[in-house]
Amino acid sequence: MLFLINLDSAEARRARMVEQLDGLGLAYRRIGADLRHRSDAEIAAWFDAHLPGLSFDFDDVSSAEIGCWASHLLAWRALADAPDVEAAAVLEDDLRLEATLPAAIATLAVSPVFDIVFLGTSSRNVSSRQRVRAGDFTIHQPVGTIYNTWGYVIAKHYVQRFFEARPLAIDRPIDHYTGGSRGRALKPRIGVLRPAPVSEDPDLGAASQIEPFTFRIDRARLVEQARRRLLASRVSELYYRLYRFL
Repeated sequence: MLFLINLDSAEARRARMVEQLDGLGLAYRRIGADLRHRSDAEIAAWFDAHLPGLSFDFDDVSSAEIGCWASHLLAWRALADAPDVEAAAVLEDDLRLEATLPAAIATLAVSPVFDIVFLGTSSRNVSSRQRVRAGDFTIHQPVGTIYNTWGYVIAKHYVQRFFEARPLAIDRPIDHYTGGSRGRALKPRIGVLRPAPVSEDPDLGAASQIEPFTFRIDRARLVEQARRRLLASRVSELYYRLYRFL
């Protein structure tokens, strides 16, 4: 079971992803909820109609980020309702897909132990020693939060627990939530798959669909560009070598 998160307006992203998915022989369902231009009242009404019991802190989460949440949650809801399916893969639409992706999805779909396994991430705080074998891959334990939702496999038992917890108020973007930030009853058990079967497309990934609608310093274009340069720097490489011993 595979979902592609893609807005109707994102035609270039869709074309590139469809070409890759078709080339890998992967069937998928496209989902995209665009709430960027909606008012707070309109967003609340949308959730009442589609995903009742969920609300958002509009001071902390922008309409674009809530739309991202909505797209992912529609995929989770479809997984929760699907019979005889224990996990689903969710991909965003700015990725490069490796030939190993079908095998990775098939491996993680069988009796999932982790709540969420990230298929790729720019976060490099991943332990080299704390890992378990999964077919031809290894699932590594992150040391801290993983700040991406590029692609992941999520277990049905987790999404069922998530929806059973409603009413639920959400006060952070989805990548902060799924990545394990802060302690809470719904904190997922997460892992990072290696070797990674997905990575960010440098052209598509740099053109944010969220930043123009989100007035917060961590989403600012200059901050994002600085973060990318730091991750690609020699200083970053030297620092993250520490994780080889964790």
